[in-house]
Order: sequence, then structure tokens, then C-alpha cells
Amino acid sequence: MAPRYENMTRADQVRARRTIEPARRKPIPQPDKYSKRNAESSARVTVRRADLNMAKPSSAAYTQHRRKFYVPSENSGTEIGLPSLPMVRLSWRLASALLAILAGIGIYLVSSSPTFMVSAINLSGAMRVSAQEILDTIDLEGTQIIKITPDQIKEKIVAAFPDIDSAEVSVAFPAVVNVSVNERIPAITWVENDTPLFWVDEKGYTFPVRGEASIPLVVHASGEPPRPLGYLTEQDAAPAGEAATPETPAAPTPSVDPQFVEMVLKLRPILPPGTALLYSAENGLGWTDPNGWQVFLGTDPEDIDMKLAEYQVIVADLLERNLQPVLINLEYLHAPYYRLEH
Repeated sequence: MAPRYENMTRADQVRARRTIEPARRKPIPQPDKYSKRNAESSARVTVRRADLNMAKPSSAAYTQHRRKFYVPSENSGTEIGLPSLPMVRLSWRLASALLAILAGIGIYLVSSSPTFMVSAINLSGAMRVSAQEILDTIDLEGTQIIKITPDQIKEKIVAAFPDIDSAEVSVAFPAVVNVSVNERIPAITWVENDTPLFWVDEKGYTFPVRGEASIPLVVHASGEPPRPLGYLTEQDAAPAGEAATPETPAAPTPSVDPQFVEMVLKLRPILPPGTALLYSAENGLGWTDPNGWQVFLGTDPEDIDMKLAEYQVIVADLLERNLQPVLINLEYLHAPYYRLEH
């Protein structure tokens, strides 16, 4: 029979309680000031351990890797190891610096070396305009090839020679310039007082008479040709106190009304053989009929076919009535008139 609890000694009672429940230790009470200080210290705890991933790389990390090469020998299964070569890797900054230095050296050599001075100019397309005149105008002999601007040379040629419709300029290293020009094709020879003054092309551009041209139509005029709308003379085109310079040449513009040129070209197949065209500011274009009178059709090519048909009707009526006119004017389609001999 187990002894009663109250009959046990104190030591036996303590041992009995330990077997029944685990020991429960009470926390040691601490003053408030120590608890607050411990809480602040725990918030500032720093781990002082080395992090292998964040460690500063040693000098060994920057060692250049060497590439090894092996060459098979005559004996099967054996190789000969060649001396290893370091693998050089250039940064983009170093590569950019090298390129800039090389470009600077190249520019200096091209801009100062006599090898790159213009020594040959190949000119093509000039038939009536003298090649020497063109070469003297552009004056490129001895110029450094990198200082040549093809567009400026082209504008200079077109502005200096009204005979030239267009030009192409290209540069070939080390020192060759190629110039190709297209000359204007004359369509009209403008004559005053039996003296040829200039040629006119189909676009209305005028240019000097040089040599011979293939069958341009002759117009015997008593004054200047009709000007295009908005035409300005050289004095009017240049601002006061300014003039065109070789650096800023004035672009050529048509000086004859293109409609007038179209009218002349339409009359070419209509004119009787050996008949010259006449022009006056009062009556426009016309010619002398083989029967002895003059006929004028104005300068508008729009109603040229109707005017010619009307002219045939008027001539038939005059001949039927045995009348001899000195002038038949059809400048205005709906108001033609004729003038008889006095």
C-alpha cells in the first residue's frame, strides 16, 4: 500500500511531484530599464559573417585565360601541345578610341597628302560648249579631293552656262573628278534685223548661238519674245545691293513663254516650204502667204486647228470675190479680220 502524501517527507514530496509533471521554471524578474535596453539592442543586431558571393574578387579573377592548341602528331593517339596564347578582350571604349584615332589619321593624310589633290577631270557630254570653258569655271585643279562638293560644282556649271540643261558630278579616289553635262537642244532661232540673237529650247530657256544646230525653226521678230508669267529680269531678281556670287549662283529660269514655244512647234509642219515665221507683239505669230499677204494667228496654241480651218474659209471667200488682202488676222477666233490694199 502506497504511503499517504501527507506522511511523506518534504524531499519525497518534491521527487513525487517531478515524476507527475515537468518542472516549470518561473522567469527571473528584471527591472524595466534592463528590458527596454535589451529590446533596443536586439533591433540593432548585425550579422558579421563573410558572404562568399559578395566578396571582392581577388586578382586571380582578372587573370587572362589562355587558349590551348593541340596538333595531332604522326603517332596515333598522341598530340603536340602548342604554346598557349592569351585571350585578349577589348572593351567598347578602347575600341571606339582606336577607331577615332585611325579616322583622324586617315583624314589628316587625305587632307594634306599630294596624292589626294585633283589631278584629272573627265568631262563628257559637251558638244557646243568648250570643254576648257567648263574646266576654267569649276577650277578644281590642285584641290584636295575631300573638299569637293559635287552638288555645288553642278549648280555652278548650270548657272554659268545657260547652254547646259543639267550636269552630274562624281568623285573617284584618289584624285579624279568626273563631270557629265547635257546641253540644251535648240528649237527656235530668234532673229532680229536679220541677225540671230539666241536660241530657244522647248522649255523656253534661251542660250547663245554656238556653232550649228539641227534644223531649228527661224522666227523673224520685231521685238522681244513673250515672257512667261512672273518673269523677272536679272536686275529685278537680285535684291537691292546684292548680286549672285560664284558661291551662291542664281538658278536659271525660262525667259520665253512655254505656250509661245508650243505654238511655234505646232506651226512647223503647217508652214509652206521655205516660209519663215514672223512675230510682232501686236499680232503674234504668223507668216507671209505665197499669194503675197501676211497671216497672223496670235500666240495661243489652244485653238490652232480651228484658226487654220477658219483661215482656209476666209481665203476661199476672198479669192472668189477677187479681193487681194494685205493682212489676215485670226488672233481671236470669234473676231477675225482682214485688211485690203488701198
